[in-house]
Amino acid sequence: MKLACTTAEHHPYWNVLYHACQISKITLDKWDGELTQEELNEISWSIDELKNTCEKLKARPQNDHIH
Repeated sequence: MKLACTTAEHHPYWNVLYHACQISKITLDKWDGELTQEELNEISWSIDELKNTCEKLKARPQNDHIH
């Protein structure tokens, strides 16, 4: 999570890293428990953000590491 939060936000892949970490953190925090509706909503929102970011990356004419 620290890596995701300290990675430059202007990098085109930052959003992918951040939301994947958010999902992982919520899941691991509740590994031996139950996910609340709020946590499930946060996971769902992060999944939507991942999808949106992937679509934006696919639409880039030159999807490379240049930023």
